[in-house]
Amino acid sequence: MNAKFLKDYPLNQWMEAADGCDSCGAKYSARVTFVDESGCFGDIEWKISHKDDCYKIYEEEETEGSDIAGWEFQDKIHQILGKTFLPLKTRANIGPCLECGKLVIDAPLILFIDEGRSGELDFCFGCAETLGILDQLKVKA
Repeated sequence: MNAKFLKDYPLNQWMEAADGCDSCGAKYSARVTFVDESGCFGDIEWKISHKDDCYKIYEEEETEGSDIAGWEFQDKIHQILGKTFLPLKTRANIGPCLECGKLVIDAPLILFIDEGRSGELDFCFGCAETLGILDQLKVKA
């Protein structure tokens, strides 16, 4: 079970994020630049270097930026597909994938527990696929 807080990530060191470009496969990089007194919230910078043949190089999408990061956990664990997770109680714009622990820069797959009253489970799409969550969410025809 991955239960890291923002303070547990290295300060001012670039690290690979959980997600990347869906076209060329380039990964985001992120670095924590500030953590507040609680150790739960702060600021990050992020960047992505698309591959030379990626069409997103020519679009007006940002390739670097900064945002607010952080989260707090619920007190109660939750099981899904045979795995145990500690749900998020709150999350800033950037939070962790609860499976791999890497920061999710773009958009996580969010599973709300009891319509969000009991927290949420956030995953990067790579881990959601590996865990079989995406298969469970597919509509059967």
